[in-house]
Parts: sequence; C-alpha cells; structure tokens
Amino acid sequence: MSYPKINSLFKRNEKDHSFIIGDYSCQEFELIKRWRVEEKIDGTNVRIIYDPSAEEKVTILGRSKDSGMPVYLVEFLKNHFTVERLSAIFDQKYKCILYGEGYGHTIQSAGPRYRKDVSFMLFDVIVGSFWLTREVVREKAEQLQVPFPPELGIMTEAEIVDFIHSKPQSLCSTQPQVMEGIIARTEPLMLFRNGNPLMWKLKVRDFE
Repeated sequence: MSYPKINSLFKRNEKDHSFIIGDYSCQEFELIKRWRVEEKIDGTNVRIIYDPSAEEKVTILGRSKDSGMPVYLVEFLKNHFTVERLSAIFDQKYKCILYGEGYGHTIQSAGPRYRKDVSFMLFDVIVGSFWLTREVVREKAEQLQVPFPPELGIMTEAEIVDFIHSKPQSLCSTQPQVMEGIIARTEPLMLFRNGNPLMWKLKVRDFE
C-alpha cells in the first residue's frame, strides 16, 4: 500500500498554478477549524513493510514499487530496520507499514543542510488496517531510534497560512534553511471515506 497522496489546501488556477484561495481541494478541509501541524521534510518517500508471516519479513520500497532510492539510503535502511528490531516493537500478529522520508546527505537540494549523513524520519504507521495516532507513531519512532517530524502545535487555517508566509526556519536542519512547508492533520485522527488520514500540505514556495 503506497502512502496516500497529500492534497494542497486549495485548488490551483490552471493558467499559472497559483492557489484559488477559499476553493478547497477537498470539501472536508473547510469543516475543520483547528489543525495539528508538523514540519514537512524535503526528502524521498520510503515504505518499510514488516510482515511477520512472510518469508521475507522486511521489504524496503519507495513511493511506488519501481521508485529508485540512493544506494547509501537503502544500505542505511537495511542495517537499521532489522527483523530483530522490528519484531521487538510490533505485534507479531499483524503486517505493518512504516511510512517516512529518507533525508539528508545529497537527497534533494535541501539534504546537506538537514544533515551530512542520511537518515529516515517516521511520519506514519499502519498496523493491519489501523492508522496509529500521532502519539503512538512518535513513541514508535523513539523505540526505533529515528526522528519524528517537528511538531508546530495546534493552529487555525489562518494561523497556518500566516506561518507559511513568514518563511519559518526548519526545526530539523543542522544548518539554517527555510522549512519546505507543513503537514496539517486533524486532532483527533479522522479519515476520508476511503480510509486515508484526513490531512493537507502547504509549501513555502506555494506563496512565492
């Protein structure tokens, strides 16, 4: 299961791709008044599938089955997410998928400013058919000894837009750089009708 596509908050103008402010990309977004906000990381999408019942218990993939990843990132992931480590943390009855971002080193132009080496930031986990809450995902990240996205608090839509307009600095970079953007989620967790988490994104460059 690939990670769900995250829509931008608003629809875009077909001519110049600028936002149509107030025209929401999903009607559900207009109904939520306060959002749980985290920093969005500029990296490469990674899935780690742990299936205790499979012959190959750990599978590492990009966003799609054919997505390529840098060799050094794959090597890091294989060494870090071992069967022993995952089996000690997750229930052996269920298949689980860890979703995150490979980042740092030379991954994207922002990579070297995040960190000189490479790492994996965990941002979602699905166990069986259940999405874990943010608190539990953060707990799993701590147990796995990997980062969790910087949390920016609970904000209204207007506060989030103002925040993005201010071009805030990244909270997880070792060298100063403007953060790529934010991911806004419901608090508590809510799902679309298709079972995907209800969330949206805004990038700083969306308003430049």
